[in-house]
Amino acid sequence: MIAKASWFSPRKYSGWGLTPNCWQGWLYIVIATLPFIFTPNLPIDSNIRMYLTYFWGALFFFDLIQVFLHIKKDERETLHEAIVERNALWTIVTVLTFTFIYQSSINQPDYFILIAILASLIVKSLTHYLLRHR
Repeated sequence: MIAKASWFSPRKYSGWGLTPNCWQGWLYIVIATLPFIFTPNLPIDSNIRMYLTYFWGALFFFDLIQVFLHIKKDERETLHEAIVERNALWTIVTVLTFTFIYQSSINQPDYFILIAILASLIVKSLTHYLLRHR
């Protein structure tokens, strides 16, 4: 769409996402965030401001997804990313499980946490099943 994959590289040490690796990537990020700063102050109807913000956010989101899909990685980077994502997921699931157990022990369980845990279990099971039967 607008951004090019060559302007970015995968973020490695500070979460998920992209890191600009040239001036074009930094300029893209600045231009993409400016409407989020200035749109709330426009002297127009609040519904129009809301729709403009949603439209710009969706455009920016889908453009970044396109960049994610076109970034080149070698086999070693792909393997490392898979290991990192697996470890992060296990940490998240462990923390959510202990949080749900703690909340249940004080009679205030958050069922959205349980839904997240069960959804991850279903996705993992389906993924294993599909990968084994290809």
